Amino acid sequence: MLNVDKEGWVNNVKIVKEHRSSIEHLPLSIINAVVVHRTASVSASSVLNAYKKQKEGTHLLIDENGKVIQTASLKKQCWHVGKLYSRCKALSSCSEEDAEAIEAILHKKNTGWGQKYRLVTRHELKKVYPDRFPHNHDSIGIEIVGMISKSEIYEIPNKLQLKSFFWLLDELISTFSFSLNDIYAHGKIAHKDKKQSEGAAALKAYLISKKGK
Repeated sequence: MLNVDKEGWVNNVKIVKEHRSSIEHLPLSIINAVVVHRTASVSASSVLNAYKKQKEGTHLLIDENGKVIQTASLKKQCWHVGKLYSRCKALSSCSEEDAEAIEAILHKKNTGWGQKYRLVTRHELKKVYPDRFPHNHDSIGIEIVGMISKSEIYEIPNKLQLKSFFWLLDELISTFSFSLNDIYAHGKIAHKDKKQSEGAAALKAYLISKKGK
């Protein structure tokens, strides 16, 4: 279990603090889930430099050598999720009313796809988790350094990264009483430029490691 102080910073020798206040936003009053991201870069240094100015980012970053870096307070929201997919649509579990509402949005005339996705997100955020996917206001973001191929598939994290990632997820699950179902690959829950494979390989490796335990 992690020791998180009243300001939202983790006190642990395995986690290095590199505060980037520009990616911190409103208070994070409830934490329902973890969302796993990839950087599409070769090193953490470029990400940390970008975090000095940009508003989007994650609470935690795992560098190319497996070092875990906390960049934002766990008491603050980070903008890391983006436009949500409809969970019930993804799982083919929508009520008739909900399915009709989502289809009406997706077929809205004279409306671009970006706006349609924003409207779906607004629709989803009316729901209570876990009836929807997690969003910025109720999740912790973890980013793992790694490149994406021309075929839009992210490389598998290396052994040092996976070791740190597995440890970190175990500690977060213990600290916040998550279940394995509360851990998500970003590419599976939201529209983003970095493609549907984002976070999938890392999360799959973690879930495989949990089998039989």
